[in-house]
Amino acid sequence: MAYTANSNYVRYKSNIIIGAGIEINNFEKALNIIKEQIEEMKKGNFTEEEIENAKKGIISQINAIDDEQDTQIIYYLGQEITNSGETIEKYKESIQNVTKEQIENIAQKIKINTIYFLRN
Repeated sequence: MAYTANSNYVRYKSNIIIGAGIEINNFEKALNIIKEQIEEMKKGNFTEEEIENAKKGIISQINAIDDEQDTQIIYYLGQEITNSGETIEKYKESIQNVTKEQIENIAQKIKINTIYFLRN
């Protein structure tokens, strides 16, 4: 149904952006599945294996910060703007320490704000 699906957490704005590459005739079906998945997260219907896989993916992205100067600049600028000063190692450690309960608590706060579909 979707040829791509992803989500990104915008850390400094506390926003989650969910994207899916779909054909227009699958819009309602895809939207309903996304909403169902959010509800499943709120209920805690996900496994420790899924959590570990998500952590590995996030940490892999964090590791890529050191690969390019641009991403390093953006990361450390964000630390300055928010007065965080969190090192990359500390950031990875905080991701590794996330618990299922914390995910469930955050999921309770998720509210859909904007839905849009890009057409040609």
